[in-house]
Amino acid sequence: MKKVVLAGALVAIAVSSALAADEGAMIDACRSYAASHLNADAGKINVNVETARVDGTIPVNGEVEGTGLTFQCSFNAAGTRIVQWWNSAPEECPVDVSEADRYLYPACE
Repeated sequence: MKKVVLAGALVAIAVSSALAADEGAMIDACRSYAASHLNADAGKINVNVETARVDGTIPVNGEVEGTGLTFQCSFNAAGTRIVQWWNSAPEECPVDVSEADRYLYPACE
């Protein structure tokens, strides 16, 4: 019985810390970070907060409209700082990329 109560308390603590994170602030921070790193218009970036992971980090997934670029900001358990960043943009600038498509390749800037 004590183990069940302890496990329930741990789950409650984990859930409450995730709920305590300010989703609006995480969305704004991730959108701004993505706009800066992907050279994209923040108005064309869609983001959504996902359920906290087992380790407590909170993923915020996003995409840049019309480009096929996707990304993820992982926040600390408090939702106050980006601790990991991933994006689908190519890491090199292709030799044959046209000037019109350069926005798709942040490495070309």
